[in-house]
Amino acid sequence: MSAHVLARDGTPIAYLDRPPLDRPVDRGAGATPLVFTSGYTASDFYWRHLLARLDGRARLITWDLKGHGRSGPANDPGAVGVADSVDDLRRVLDACGVERAVLVAFSLGCQVILEAWRTIPERIAGLVPILGTFERPFDHLLHPRLGPTLFRAFARVGPRVARVALRAGWLQGALPGSFQVSQRLGLIGPRVARADMAPFFAHMRRIHGPTWARMGIAAQAHSARDLLPTITAPTLVVAGGRDTFTPRHLSEHMARTIPGAELVYLPEATHTGLLEFPEEIGAALDAFLAARGLLGGDAARAAA
Repeated sequence: MSAHVLARDGTPIAYLDRPPLDRPVDRGAGATPLVFTSGYTASDFYWRHLLARLDGRARLITWDLKGHGRSGPANDPGAVGVADSVDDLRRVLDACGVERAVLVAFSLGCQVILEAWRTIPERIAGLVPILGTFERPFDHLLHPRLGPTLFRAFARVGPRVARVALRAGWLQGALPGSFQVSQRLGLIGPRVARADMAPFFAHMRRIHGPTWARMGIAAQAHSARDLLPTITAPTLVVAGGRDTFTPRHLSEHMARTIPGAELVYLPEATHTGLLEFPEEIGAALDAFLAARGLLGGDAARAAA
């Protein structure tokens, strides 16, 4: 069962706190907690492979952005920016009694955890941005010339037609042949089965459309570029060579600019890389955490 904490505007933010196996949550010792921030239109189903791999070896906390998963729609339509999501993340940390955590994120969640360095750096033990950018995600969506055009249309009509757009996305998963079209377009990786994406398509029916649309518009106005050279937390960046949402050069720039950051490059990974290459991403995360003592004694030995 998930729990909830109230955002600044009173929106209930859902989170799930998984303690290490056969042990109650120990708020003062052991492995550093890992907090997973999901991406745009996603919830914790995208993390299932990593969660299964780490289950019992660390404290794992997942949470949902406003309007997504089990979180409520934004009470204040203006409280959906990246900085607002950082404040929601901080409240989840507070509710869980976590002083410092490794922040793991996918897609839009990467902007959230990078922006967290601006206001709560003392709460960050490590950063793991996976298949996500540090600013203006629509700029490179599908194609550098196409993305900005799509965004202008989205910004103009998005909040008004969001429910229809999300329903269309759900129907895409149900219509014969649509899944294969998405794979041919590179939106879904060729190694991903329809069943792997079923939770994603089902989730689209539950997302609060206006919150979702305004969150996307706000994300396009955000940049953490200025923060990258100031980050001192250990950082692992995961890039996909076939990602049509976050081209590899953005991840490579992030890894070059953050002092001491590591880059894991998966040449065949699309934006669904967490479902395509869970073993490769999981092994890289294991090694990253173990090398820095962030898994705790027994867990680190198991990962070695």
